[in-house]
Order: sequence, then C-alpha cells, then structure tokens
Amino acid sequence: MTRSCIKIIIVLVAAGLTFACRSFYQDSAQLTKSSVEAKKTYECPALPPTFKEADLVGTWVASYSLNDQDILTIREDGTYKQVYDDPDAGQRYESDWKEWWIEHRESGYIRLHLKGMRRCDGPTSICEREDGGIDPDLLWAIDYCEDEVVEMPDEVVLIVTGSKDDVPRGIILRQTRLSGSNWTWSFRLRE
Repeated sequence: MTRSCIKIIIVLVAAGLTFACRSFYQDSAQLTKSSVEAKKTYECPALPPTFKEADLVGTWVASYSLNDQDILTIREDGTYKQVYDDPDAGQRYESDWKEWWIEHRESGYIRLHLKGMRRCDGPTSICEREDGGIDPDLLWAIDYCEDEVVEMPDEVVLIVTGSKDDVPRGIILRQTRLSGSNWTWSFRLRE
C-alpha cells in the first residue's frame, strides 16, 4: 500500500470518528435538555389557563415540621399578614398588614413578592430577621422553576405555579430553594 493510500484511510477514519462523536454529543445534549424540561414541568407545572390575580386572595398554609404552621392571609387590597407558630419550639410571630405584589415572568410563572415577610422554614435566625427576607451575604434563594438566583433582603418571593395534585384553584405558592438545600416547601390554600 502506498503512503498516499494510508493517509487517505487515516483521514477517512478520523472523519468517521469525528462525525460519530458529534452525532452522539448532539443526541446526548438533546436528551439532557429534554430531561431538564421534563423535570421542570414535573416540579413546576404551568399555571391553569383560568388563573387570575384574585386567585391569590385567601389563607395559605405551610407546615415545616410536626406542629408548626406558617399562615399567610392575602387580601385583595394588596396587603397580607403572616402568622408563624411553632408550639414545640415556643416560637410565634405575627406581622402587621404588609404589602404584596406580583411579577409576571416570561416563563409564564408568577412571582409573588411579600414585603417584610419572614422566612421561617429554616434556621430560627432567618425567621427572626426584623425586616424579613434573607441576608444575601449568607444565603442565596434559587427560583428552581427558572434556574436563577432571587435576591430578597427585605421580602420573601414565592413562585406561583400550577400543581400536579388536586388543590384548590389549581395553584401552589412555592418557596424558593435555599442554596445548599435539595428541597423546598410550599403554601396551599385553606378553604
């Protein structure tokens, strides 16, 4: 065999391997993207098509341990009240009426901003922050529906999504995920 034939064979083999690797990579990337989208749809179902701002009005409850309750009463006038009670730890907090507002996202989700809300699903020191929210120098809040950090130094931001469960009005108010955590909590409407 001549040198030119060997060079041609080597080039053809290299080209074939490059093409095969590229196809494999593209298939893997597509599979990964599809898997991520499927996970997001499972964790963060779309809002019902009938959703309106008035659907947020009512009393919402989250429980983080055995006997504690975090209760949000949201009124149509743009105010809310938080009552957190953990009888086992001897901890109770009740806010004044404070401001809330919503942020429509390109993703189709809605973020509910609760000015001055205390986040009581973690360490007591966070729940006791006078102005609410979380210290961005210590923790990050992650909107896991959109994969981005949400700063909330003096408020709590909840992600409003649909639900795969049968819940009143078809919506859930989800806490953002705190950095370093693999789980999160949510508020459900009490009817």
